[in-house]
Amino acid sequence: MTALRRRPLLAAAALAGAVLPARLLAQPDSACPGPASGTAGAASGTVNIVGNSFPALQHMARIAESCSQPGLKVVFKLTPQARTETEQAFASAGRSPFDAAVVSMGVFAGLYARRELQPLDDLVQRHGARWRLEERMLVRVDGQVMALAFLQNTQSLFYRADLFERHRLAVPGTYADMLLAAAVLGQREPSIEFPIAQGFAKGFDSAVEFVNLLVAHGGRVFEPGSAQPAFHGAAGLAALATMRSLLPYMTPNALASNADDVVNQFQQGKAAMGVLWASRASRLDDPLASRVAGRMQAAPAPAARPGGAPAAHLWWDAVVLPRNAPQQRDAAFQVLMAALSEDAVRSGNELGVWVRSNWRAGRFGDGVAAARAAGAPVWPGEPFFGLAIGEIGKALPDALAGGRDGAAVLAAAAAGYRRVAAEKGFLPSRSAALHRFGTAAGAT
Repeated sequence: MTALRRRPLLAAAALAGAVLPARLLAQPDSACPGPASGTAGAASGTVNIVGNSFPALQHMARIAESCSQPGLKVVFKLTPQARTETEQAFASAGRSPFDAAVVSMGVFAGLYARRELQPLDDLVQRHGARWRLEERMLVRVDGQVMALAFLQNTQSLFYRADLFERHRLAVPGTYADMLLAAAVLGQREPSIEFPIAQGFAKGFDSAVEFVNLLVAHGGRVFEPGSAQPAFHGAAGLAALATMRSLLPYMTPNALASNADDVVNQFQQGKAAMGVLWASRASRLDDPLASRVAGRMQAAPAPAARPGGAPAAHLWWDAVVLPRNAPQQRDAAFQVLMAALSEDAVRSGNELGVWVRSNWRAGRFGDGVAAARAAGAPVWPGEPFFGLAIGEIGKALPDALAGGRDGAAVLAAAAAGYRRVAAEKGFLPSRSAALHRFGTAAGAT
């Protein structure tokens, strides 16, 4: 299997901070695909799309499904299991049940490496002018457009500004500062049940937190230029220690808390601070669901060490089409374009940090730029990275709960990763020579 080159991913992820010309491809967009598009099949059949559930995607789903018309039905499935369902559907030997999916750059790397995506160049050429596609949205790998990036993302520190002001607390710049603030709030603020809320759930959530802290402590996921694991060394143990230090200030259900649970704790006024995805921020200001609307503020994620970069990474979300679902590709592409149009961004401006140039930063809109300015790295893009994340996420609860020694847990995760990486051809069997993979300069 050919290794995925990371440089195109790095370039795409860096687009949020680059001062790029809009390079619009010409005419104004229109609401939805239809018979007037002149493309056979553009307004017939059913288009099925899958994605995670957060405000920007909920907005996109409403627009996409509004494109249903006589002869064309659009179904946009929003589910917390989107990653699993996408990977299963795109790997199917038969036709994928989904014509398109919304994926993070981490999921994209794995799909591309397994050759489960179809290039979009002909669709961009055919419809780019109508939908005013911008060059900054095009994720190219080896010269081909393989995805359309639409949302920039990172994890930021969200905190109750009113409580920090009341108790004269400085905004935490490090995790040590965060623990000090948590101790003060735990003692002096009766309205706060558990000062810190963060996504430590088994699997992806805790694995992302671990990688954020691993890198912030100076560690690496892999040996340089290799698929060999490096996350189980001293930096990995330091990351574990940092995560454990937060648990006394978190809900007893912390090891089952995902991003949605963190949002709920904030909205209900039970937590005063924590690291959360920027893409979830708008829910904190929803007056119908949040008791703390207008009281939360955002700052770069805390550093693991004084003077260090934030313990967070830069991400993007994109739309992709599976290689095993060719029939509705034209209709699916145009429905996605309607959901990502300039009008869609304008009407959902506050729901995320959009890639399109007509987006304007709102109250929480500078989180990605702030993280980049503070030195946050780009999320790793090696095709075998998802395998490591899977093994780390399975093992972490044992280490965090204190039932097993942290070094033993990480060593077991590294061994599990080596096994699955060898099965996928990323690491050699005993009889094979070491195969090394090139990575971009400064890659994690």
